[in-house]
Amino acid sequence: MSWELWVDYQRRDGDGLTHASVKDAAPGVVLEVGGFVLVGSEEADSAVAEIESIDERGIVLLRVLPGSYEDHRHLVRKGLASAN
Repeated sequence: MSWELWVDYQRRDGDGLTHASVKDAAPGVVLEVGGFVLVGSEEADSAVAEIESIDERGIVLLRVLPGSYEDHRHLVRKGLASAN
């Protein structure tokens, strides 16, 4: 399965937010606060995350939803919901 934003799930802060970078978004993906994105990495399963904030340096703070991608696929934009 491909993802919209590469994440290192170990980059979590004390508030439980995962840190990512706009530079790690797939080509053509527009990241918006309040939106949901498919996140993942080569070493971990994909998941759905809500974008909490994006700062001026391009740091993205995400709240990764518990459970699998399948549990939350309805939140991800329609074109990606059927990605393999």
